[in-house]
Amino acid sequence: PCRWLMEKVEKSILAKASVEARVIPYGVDLSIFRYRNKHEAKRILGISPTVEMLLFAANGIKQNIWKDYRTMSEAIAKVAPRLRDRKLVFIALGDNSPPERVGETEVRFVPHQRDPSVVALYYQAADVYLHAARADTFPNAILEALACGTPVVATAVGGIPEQVTDGTDGFLTPVGDSEAMASKICCLLSNSELRLNMGENAAKKARQYFDLDRQVGDYISWYRNVIEQRSPVRLF
Repeated sequence: PCRWLMEKVEKSILAKASVEARVIPYGVDLSIFRYRNKHEAKRILGISPTVEMLLFAANGIKQNIWKDYRTMSEAIAKVAPRLRDRKLVFIALGDNSPPERVGETEVRFVPHQRDPSVVALYYQAADVYLHAARADTFPNAILEALACGTPVVATAVGGIPEQVTDGTDGFLTPVGDSEAMASKICCLLSNSELRLNMGENAAKKARQYFDLDRQVGDYISWYRNVIEQRSPVRLF
């Protein structure tokens, strides 16, 4: 993965001065961000296991135009009428706004959480993670969701297509397209087997590519390689 990041390196004004370039993807702590039974996670958060939970995590969600809360809200408003037999709750993690309703869906805003194990609990409880960014780099939030075995519906911007394989561990949608996002949310919520399979694929990908230990090991390996390629410096 991460071809998008390498293309950024190749287009950089510093590219001509580069001796060697590698892409080392971010990693997340898989001892914290890991799969957990969703019913158990919901119970801890005080959410009924019969409620379908949608999640988005970012600081200042409603005020940040790049996070596009509006498109997510429009998508959620379209989902509820199509799934009338389901009760939905949308958790916006990282905002102090008062609760509200979007159509028939309850929206709960949860302030920023400093404890990563608490943050992980929300990912673990979510049935679908949403990410409607208008522009982004390589968001950790998506990596954390994948690591917790939660399928992702996200916009295909920046490095996100390097994180989410469309149709395998989530779905990619165009920027600002609430109808496309609503359609993919409905696809996942109405098909528990698909949702489970995508969640398993997501966790597997995280273990393979986005492990923090792997990131550290890759950096150490590269540093060692650089040192071995250089002749010893003679001080005298």
